Amino acid sequence: MKSKLIFMLLLLCLTTAINAEEIQGIDYCHNPSINQDWDKKITDFPKDPIILKLAGLRTGLCQMIDNKQITHEQGTDIWEDERQRSIVDRQNEETKQAPKYTL
Repeated sequence: MKSKLIFMLLLLCLTTAINAEEIQGIDYCHNPSINQDWDKKITDFPKDPIILKLAGLRTGLCQMIDNKQITHEQGTDIWEDERQRSIVDRQNEETKQAPKYTL
């Protein structure tokens, strides 16, 4: 339960970081610091399907942007849609696992 809360906070912080970097014009796909952060997430949560899904999506979107198959804006839109979906999925998981109290 505690690791899931940490995961939710990481996603929220990541969103802020992405938006700040886009404003500054930093290349999210090729930023060594961000790449290290994702490597650490995969190492810290190797069995978390949401982390693995987002990491794979990020890698694929960056490759498609590099290959000019999609624009940076399209990649960002796809990323944001899936990130939001992942947050809802995680919240649903936590709701199912929460003890049911009665008054």
